[in-house]
Amino acid sequence: MALLALLLIPLLTAMVLLVATPTRYARGIALFSSLVSLALTLWLWSNYQGIPVQALDVEWATAWGLRFTLGYDGVGLLMLLLTALVYPFIIGAGYGERLQHPSMTNALLLFTQSFVMGVFTAQNLLLFYIFYELALLPVFFLLLYWGGERRRAITVRFFMYTLLGGLSLLFGAVYCLVQVEGFNGDLSALATLDLPYDTQVWLFWVLFLAFAIKLPIFPFHGWQPDTYTTAPVQGTMVLSAVMLKMGLYGTMRIVFPAVPLGVEHWRDTVIVLSLVGAIYAAVIAFRQSDLRRLIAYSSLSHVGVLCAGLFTCNRLGMTGSLYQAFAHAVLAIGMLYISGALKERVGSSEMAAMGGLKARVPRLAVLFMLVLVNAIGLPFTQSFVGEWLMFAGLWQVSTWLSLAAVSTIVLGAIYMLYAYQRVMLGTDKWEIEMSDVSLRDHLVLVPLVTLTFVLGVHPRPILDLVEGPVQVLLTSFPSLN
Repeated sequence: MALLALLLIPLLTAMVLLVATPTRYARGIALFSSLVSLALTLWLWSNYQGIPVQALDVEWATAWGLRFTLGYDGVGLLMLLLTALVYPFIIGAGYGERLQHPSMTNALLLFTQSFVMGVFTAQNLLLFYIFYELALLPVFFLLLYWGGERRRAITVRFFMYTLLGGLSLLFGAVYCLVQVEGFNGDLSALATLDLPYDTQVWLFWVLFLAFAIKLPIFPFHGWQPDTYTTAPVQGTMVLSAVMLKMGLYGTMRIVFPAVPLGVEHWRDTVIVLSLVGAIYAAVIAFRQSDLRRLIAYSSLSHVGVLCAGLFTCNRLGMTGSLYQAFAHAVLAIGMLYISGALKERVGSSEMAAMGGLKARVPRLAVLFMLVLVNAIGLPFTQSFVGEWLMFAGLWQVSTWLSLAAVSTIVLGAIYMLYAYQRVMLGTDKWEIEMSDVSLRDHLVLVPLVTLTFVLGVHPRPILDLVEGPVQVLLTSFPSLN
């Protein structure tokens, strides 16, 4: 029942916010709800014994292959922990952004949290699809009503991409249910489908397309830069820190076990596409004048390497990819929060409008640099652990692919430090008074920075969660290991 409560707490809180909550209490209630969800997730983690857990199994529409089955293994628990951990920071960021109608915005954020938790706990293929699609709806409305300029055109593009991916995933799910005799939709049974080789080759792209768009990787990334820049900061945090991980999780949970021969056939293609996109995004990041847009391309570059690591289909690469997913969530929240804090003080996210801010906000400049070292992947940070595991995994596939991945980190270090120079260093040209780090800034940034270094030095708690499920999944690829 604890797992069901994890879905119901944000769902019911969101409903209360919509119908019965005064505006001035909305953020506080949403923050309290997210903290309760975090406490419950930590309790689940503390009681996890290293074996898959099935917490609920209720008949729903079994004739259609649909059961309300919830559970998790180490990877699912990692994603639950990631989501629960970042959500208080996402809600807290709203105190600075101060969007209109906070009851509505926080309700949409909590609806998304509930549905994303459903994605990470669903143990039935159609139930997974239902939660996957429901999670997109609140973000659609956040973009449509609280986005910036050109929000309608950008929201339509976002909708078209996600609609294409959703329809493709639905077709693949229905195909498996209809064409494979005896398959009842349980995710645990995907590894037993035993589809013909030719079928797996084309079905791979039918299933993977939705997740390739969600991550996104090149060339399915067209919706991402404008959406990340236009969405309110909280919306971008949800997309980058939480919903991106749905693509990673779905690939591991559905694509790999269902079509292992298709994965082996297309593995090198996906790795090359991912790394081409990562290098392309890193190069494009140099040309950005808007800090939010630079963060968008930086995220795209990081995700390309993350996907390449996943598709190595070996222990080091896959473990590193999952670890880096957690690190990326912490990094994304920190970078986006700082960009919002700077815009709050300066009135713009254009780096040309900044410069010399270190003299006015010295403590914020220090926190900005501490977040940047995680983005660069310096030793003793979370990103260092994940990246070098992925590089080692890619090295086992190809030396050149590993070196290509390393080049994205070098490029990332250059454009990130250049961005810091443009924003914080230079002549103090400001004549207005600026507040330095507020209590809210401390409450968001200090825990994130602390987590970055604690898990950079002691990554074992996260690695212990994922190593078992990764070993099980690797049995699907005997010819690659």
